[in-house]
Amino acid sequence: MFHHAGFDAHICENIREEIWLKLLGNACFNPVSLLVGSSTDELIDDPLLNDLFIEMMDEVLELGHRLNISPEIDSRQRIAITRKLGTVKTSMLQDVEGYKPVEIEAILGTLVSVADLAGAPMPRVRAVYALARMRAKKLGLLPGYLLN
Repeated sequence: MFHHAGFDAHICENIREEIWLKLLGNACFNPVSLLVGSSTDELIDDPLLNDLFIEMMDEVLELGHRLNISPEIDSRQRIAITRKLGTVKTSMLQDVEGYKPVEIEAILGTLVSVADLAGAPMPRVRAVYALARMRAKKLGLLPGYLLN
């Protein structure tokens, strides 16, 4: 139906795996870009942040495995996909620059809640979530804490 309407759409066999692939990038690049104000190419090219992304994505992939969601990709492959895009400002970075509410709860808050239910520790994801959440709150961009 979407294809016939002119959209570039395709059918996928396992939508959960497709969503998880997208989540791998969003859960890492968005909150870190919010914290440091950099585009994805700058983040990926920094060796320490690249290592952090690998560790965070490994945690998210492990959580997916616990939920029977196992996309056929590893962290380095997922990072390479984003790196090929060049200079990209994440949606959270664009929201910060536009002084709009950020989706930290929808992306990482929900992920941490699911990790709690699954018994997954995810220490790096939790640390980045806590830092990004506080940064958004201090900027007045955390929904529920918006400044007027």
